[in-house]
Amino acid sequence: MSFKTDQEEFWAGKFGDEYIERNKGGSTLASNISFFAKILKKTVSVSSVIEFGSNIGLNLEAIQRLLPNADLSAIEINKNAVTQLKRIKGIKVYHSSILDFVPDKARDFVLIKGVLIHINPDELQKVYELLHKTSNKYICIAEYYNPSLLR
Repeated sequence: MSFKTDQEEFWAGKFGDEYIERNKGGSTLASNISFFAKILKKTVSVSSVIEFGSNIGLNLEAIQRLLPNADLSAIEINKNAVTQLKRIKGIKVYHSSILDFVPDKARDFVLIKGVLIHINPDELQKVYELLHKTSNKYICIAEYYNPSLLR
């Protein structure tokens, strides 16, 4: 896989692998179930979901518990995360950079959580357009800002 930005290379490599190990666990899944229950309560007829930058799938696992019949998909750049994602039944996995992803169909619910802060600023407009193009109903953007991460 070739990369357009330093951020892609960063997440596809060692840092992305280490992130997987730091972000496992039942407490994360439990808090995600609570988080998405509140969000999905505000929606109607969600039967398909795609997550941009899904890592090992903790968000999608939570959504799968709340919407057990939904068609779920994940876009992930890190090959080790993709391996773990593929172990979750019922999730179609696209091993791709978000910047290279080409939607094959629109989904009811498009999710990006904690990923936009890691996108090269020059590529943000493209990602926003891709989120819109991939959605036929809802877009959920869940982000944070942490000034201590600035160098």
